[in-house]
Amino acid sequence: MKRIVALIAVCILYCCAVLPACAAEYPSRGLRLIVPFNPGGGGEQAVRLIEKDFREVTGQSLSFIYKPGGTGLIGAMDLSRQRPDGYTIGVGSYPLLVVDVISGRAPYTLDSFDFISLLCLADVYLVVRADSPFKTAEELFAQVRENPGRVNLGICEILGPTHIPALQLKKAGLPFNHVPIDGAGRVVPALLGGQIDAALVPGDGASAAMGKMRVLASASEARSAFFPDAPTFRELGFDIVSGVGRYIAAPRGIPAKARAGLENILRSLLERPDVKERYRLAGTVATWKSGDELRAMFEAYAATVRPLIDAYKAEAGGR
Repeated sequence: MKRIVALIAVCILYCCAVLPACAAEYPSRGLRLIVPFNPGGGGEQAVRLIEKDFREVTGQSLSFIYKPGGTGLIGAMDLSRQRPDGYTIGVGSYPLLVVDVISGRAPYTLDSFDFISLLCLADVYLVVRADSPFKTAEELFAQVRENPGRVNLGICEILGPTHIPALQLKKAGLPFNHVPIDGAGRVVPALLGGQIDAALVPGDGASAAMGKMRVLASASEARSAFFPDAPTFRELGFDIVSGVGRYIAAPRGIPAKARAGLENILRSLLERPDVKERYRLAGTVATWKSGDELRAMFEAYAATVRPLIDAYKAEAGGR
C-alpha cells in the first residue's frame, strides 16, 4: 500500500512539473517588436494603439526595438535575420517593403518573411494649404500644364506610396516638379510654410494638420470617409490608387502555432469597435487581413508598379 501511495505521489509531482509546459499557450512570454522607423512615427503608432489590449488579452508585453534607417530597410533587414521562434516580430509599412525589393535596394525578398496581419490602411491625399488659390484639383492641374516643372509637389519618400502616384501623374501629362522630403512630418510644415505648392501625404502621418490644408483628391478606391467631398483620382480620370498600410511580419519559418495565434489575436483586437475608433481618430482605418492576404497585396502591387519603378530607375541612371 505504501508503495502505491508513493507511486501516486511521484505521478502527481510529475504531472505538476509537466502540465504547465503542456498547458502553456502562445505567447508564454513577452515579444520583441522591431520598429524600422524613428520613435513617434506611423508604424509605431499603429501598434501603440493596440498595445494595452494585446497585453490584456495575452498577459504578455511588447518591447519596442527601434531600428530606423533607409525608409524602413534597416529594420526589415534586421527582422529577416532574427531567430524565427515567434517571439521577435516587426511592424512594417506597406508598400515600402515590396518597393525596396523591386528596386534592388533590399538584401531580402518577400520570402524572407512570414506575414502575419495587416493592421490599418490610410489614404493618400493630394493637398494644398487651406488658403491656397487652388480650390479644386482641376485648377491645380491646369496650372501645372501651363507651367511644366514649375509647380512644386512635395512627396514623403522616393519610390513610396506618395512618390508612385506623383510618377503616375507625370506619366499622365502632369509635369509637377517633385520635391522629396523625408516623411509627412516634414512635408506638411514645408507646405504650410510655402516652400512647396502642393503635396501628396498619407492620412495617418498628416492627421494632426489636416485642418490647415485643403484636400483636392484622394488616391483611394472610393471616396474617403474622412473627406467625402474630395474626388478620387479615378473620378478625375487618372487610374491611380495608393495608400499606406501598417502590418506585422516575422522572420521566415516561425512555428505554425505562433503564426496562427498572432493572426487570431490581432484579428480579434482589430474587430473591436473601440479599437476601430482609435484608428479613425489617428486618421487611418483598422483593417485586418491575414498573412496570406497581405502577401497577395504585395504581389499585386509589385505587378502594377514594377514598370513604373524600372522606368524611373532608367531615367535617374541616365542623368
